[in-house]
Amino acid sequence: MARIVAVAENFAFGPISKLLTITEQLLKQGHDITFIGEGTAYQLGKKQKFTKIYHHNTDGVDYKKWAKPIFQKADVLLSSGDRSSILLAQEIGLPTIWLDILFWWWDDIPEYLLNADLYIQQNSLYNGRNMKRYANKTKNMKIVGPIIDLQYHKEKLKNQLLIAFGGMEAAGWYQIGKDSNYPYTISQLIINKIDTSDYKSVLFVGNERITKDLSKKYGTDKFRFVMLPHNEMLYEMARSEDILMVPGLETPLEAFAYNQPIFFLPPSNSSQYVQLDEFRKFKLATKINSIHFADYYPYKNLAGKNLRHIMEVFLKELSRFEHSDSVLESCAERINNYLHQSKREKLKQIDNEKKFIASIGGNGLKESVSLINKFITAQRKRR
Repeated sequence: MARIVAVAENFAFGPISKLLTITEQLLKQGHDITFIGEGTAYQLGKKQKFTKIYHHNTDGVDYKKWAKPIFQKADVLLSSGDRSSILLAQEIGLPTIWLDILFWWWDDIPEYLLNADLYIQQNSLYNGRNMKRYANKTKNMKIVGPIIDLQYHKEKLKNQLLIAFGGMEAAGWYQIGKDSNYPYTISQLIINKIDTSDYKSVLFVGNERITKDLSKKYGTDKFRFVMLPHNEMLYEMARSEDILMVPGLETPLEAFAYNQPIFFLPPSNSSQYVQLDEFRKFKLATKINSIHFADYYPYKNLAGKNLRHIMEVFLKELSRFEHSDSVLESCAERINNYLHQSKREKLKQIDNEKKFIASIGGNGLKESVSLINKFITAQRKRR
């Protein structure tokens, strides 16, 4: 078994949830895995039973000096979006595995990432633009389907409405309370304007810091606000009767694979704006089961542009949305209409989800774990 250092970018819950889906399988196989994380990545990562867990900022000025002794004892680095760790591993000659869940999204991929010893690209949304730019420049790229843990796919539904906010914030990009009040705005909307009388429980899930505060402000026996370990989040998603979620990438892919109909809340960051564009192209989201800012304001073409710039553009749009009583009232009406529509319409949604998941390769978890194990074996033979 190998000694693996596992890291994830501190950006909401996408990178860390995907890392945990893979490391859970690697841990079961007996690998020794040390996890390093900060912020939202650490919040979820600390819930898994890693061999060792370190709370450290991988973008901190002291990271290289602090982490070097840990890296030197390892056989391989597995990084889900954390670039600083790839640079350190390459500097000391530690074999690198780069897990890229957003290959289609990047405006630029630097050469040191393209030179990762194993580059696992999760297939999801249209990647043609970046395949043309980077596929032939990548040292060892393998493309897999959505990486999803399906262990709860036979759970019986319960009378619960789930609201999934994702990681809610990303260090250095946007912070709740500073750049937006999104989870507070949406929580107030649901509690005050949405008819939840048909549900026994309403569960709001998101990051640790925000859900604790939301629970103090709005929590009751019926309205619960919690941060769940990733596997428990999947369990609650699999058995919820209805789901409202932000249009991130990873949780929607999981919901699609679990054959769960969902309503997409308005985007909470710039990548979600573009992802909702894509979901609508694939008819995974319509005006019946999603809310896009473009439904109310002039459309913003954000795809493929400078990431810092488009986040600035998006946050202005988000602020406009949060301060519009008439738009929020309209959103409440649309959510209520969706929750009370016929089951036949939701079955149509599930059918589209099944076709989409099949079109991008089906579940890629087993293949990803196999690729990592083969890579580790090959590295040992070279020694």
